[in-house]
Amino acid sequence: MSAAALYALLRKSVTICLDFDASKQRQRRPKEAKGGHMSTPSLSRFIRTNLESILDAWEQFAQNLSAEKNMEGGALREHAANILLAIAIDLDKLQTSVEQSEKPMGRAPPSAGEADAESNGTSRVSKDFSVNDTMSEFRALRASVLYLWSVINTVAPDTVDKPARFNEAIDQALTDLLWRCTAGTDRMTRWFDILLSSSPDLNCLTDLEGRLIYANKALTDLYGTHLSGVIGKKFSDLGRHSVPDLGQLIARVVATKTTCRGDLSYMLDSHAQASYEYLLIPVFDGGGRIEAVAGTAREVSERHAMLELATDHATYDKLSSLPNRALFFDLLKRETIRSERTGLPLALLLINLDGFKGVNERFGHEGGDLLLREAARRIQSRVREMDTVARIGGDEFTVILPDVRNTAHVGLLAQQIIDELGRPFTVLDNDIVISGSIGISLFPQDTGLPEDLFRNAGQAMSASKNTGRNRFNFFMQSMREASGTRMKIIGELRHALAQRQFVLTFQPIVDLGTLDIVKAEALLQWQHPTEGLLHPPQFIGLAEEAGLIGAIDEWVMGEAVMRAREWSALRGEPFQISVNRSSAELLSKAPLKRWDAQLTMMRSVWNCISIEFDESVLLHDLPWVRERLETFQLAGAQLSIDDFGTNYSSMSTLRKYHIDFLKIDRSFVRDMAADMESRTFAETIVAMGHRLGLEVIAEGVETAEQRDWLKMVGCDYAQGHLFSPPVSAQDFEHLLMA
Repeated sequence: MSAAALYALLRKSVTICLDFDASKQRQRRPKEAKGGHMSTPSLSRFIRTNLESILDAWEQFAQNLSAEKNMEGGALREHAANILLAIAIDLDKLQTSVEQSEKPMGRAPPSAGEADAESNGTSRVSKDFSVNDTMSEFRALRASVLYLWSVINTVAPDTVDKPARFNEAIDQALTDLLWRCTAGTDRMTRWFDILLSSSPDLNCLTDLEGRLIYANKALTDLYGTHLSGVIGKKFSDLGRHSVPDLGQLIARVVATKTTCRGDLSYMLDSHAQASYEYLLIPVFDGGGRIEAVAGTAREVSERHAMLELATDHATYDKLSSLPNRALFFDLLKRETIRSERTGLPLALLLINLDGFKGVNERFGHEGGDLLLREAARRIQSRVREMDTVARIGGDEFTVILPDVRNTAHVGLLAQQIIDELGRPFTVLDNDIVISGSIGISLFPQDTGLPEDLFRNAGQAMSASKNTGRNRFNFFMQSMREASGTRMKIIGELRHALAQRQFVLTFQPIVDLGTLDIVKAEALLQWQHPTEGLLHPPQFIGLAEEAGLIGAIDEWVMGEAVMRAREWSALRGEPFQISVNRSSAELLSKAPLKRWDAQLTMMRSVWNCISIEFDESVLLHDLPWVRERLETFQLAGAQLSIDDFGTNYSSMSTLRKYHIDFLKIDRSFVRDMAADMESRTFAETIVAMGHRLGLEVIAEGVETAEQRDWLKMVGCDYAQGHLFSPPVSAQDFEHLLMA
């Protein structure tokens, strides 16, 4: 609708109201005042008297504004009424000649309706009114009131200035309202200025010529001036030069429309050198044209000083060129102090390379060093320039992450490092796959002390290793409790042998052809004085970590040899007992303690001991592993691969190690009734074993259906609860005699 048509509609609406009001006026003609003129009511009284008539016309007009079409009529009338009543109050107020002359320019003192102007302005801004919409409302009110006034009243000397007063009042109201409309924007601008001014970083905006159009307090303080002293000037005009030249850098950003970052230095008044990291970013308008350059810089003098100190004291790891353990703890302490000063949290990552020990043993120090250098490079490639990567010894690295604003980003970085370490490494022309376990601790959330921060990260890293490796964990208070429990168990393990707390049980292995018991597997348990009966997964890992596994293995071997001798005599023929050996012990290159004593025991019961070990031991193809297994065989023991099928050993590997038995993993036996794939896999293992001249033992047989199917496909032996659970030596002897 055009403005002319809109105004015509308004006039028509007002005329309807005027017809009604004029009829009432004719019924009571006002008396003539002195001088022959009729007495005319004041404009403020006129507005109050005819408020509803004015609002009737106003409502019809307002509904044609695009911003008001969806508003309720009651809300429209209330809004207009508030404005008119505020103006009426202002009209009642006496004015000086100065106030009268300044009011149309909006410079008079606030009117009595100031609060209404604020609420009306805020209301319109919140309802997405444009300035034009808001001004149209006022123009409609002006037209309604003046037209109604001119129709009802005859012009008299004392009424000439009333419309002028009304115009002045409405101008003042409009000025108040427009000021309130922009107050929100001004307030937001002020808040951003306060935010930037409170930052210790240097922040600025320049035009395309490099002249400053904004500078925060930190920047103006650096130059010893105020904002007015730098606006419109170039950095070269401010009397303190930087290296490199900022003007040239800004020109490069404008020319290339790309971000520019780097280091620069300033000579301070104290003649000290201040170092900064800077970032210059092009600012584009809505059309994609560069209109300004935004810049920020952070002082890094302290960090540079720390690095120089590190160089002077030779505190870098020669292999990786990273800070070593001593420097790491110094840097960690400094960063925690800085974190306390800035109020920004700090994160510490402790990284351990899973599988590095095997690589080092297989390829020697040369191969291990190559892997460590590449691992260091990969970790560094994922962190920020402000972060610190250190190698604290062996296969352990740390990353110090200052200024952490979101812990989710820390987890994301940890996963990126894990992904990098999971990619194959090339070591002496061999592709090697390792992984990384990471522990994360936060300062000051987890602790306020640097040494505790490192300890917490270590506990979180241990949790990552204990839950499958190749993952990260944030430190939790429960880990500290778990660590205490772990150390307690290790201490108790040291006394378990002397106090005869270990128990050996035996599970029968039957010949599927005759269902006779022909072998047994020795299974270790720990009768803990307070925790009850503990199974191997609950303590074997701790025994390996504490270096106790050798003594435990020797005790198990002694018990197994004694029972094998007794039961062979009872049966009148050799009776074989399977004994599990630790994978960690077999894979370790370190000399095995008590090795000779165990070999001597095995020779005394020739062919009565079978050594069981995990299939993963063969995957590394380490020469000392092959030598140890051959030594077992030379002592009269046979070899059995436990849980076969979970690591996919090749047929050539089985031939190379002269294995005697394959034990089908219980997971395939358990699922074979419902899972055709598991059944096929188990059948394949049996066929492959027989083709290689090996005998096959199925573990975890629980049902007659499983037993019969295994017998049908030619499996040689089976063990499981269908035949008997693990029992004591005395009960096992009764089974043999039954």
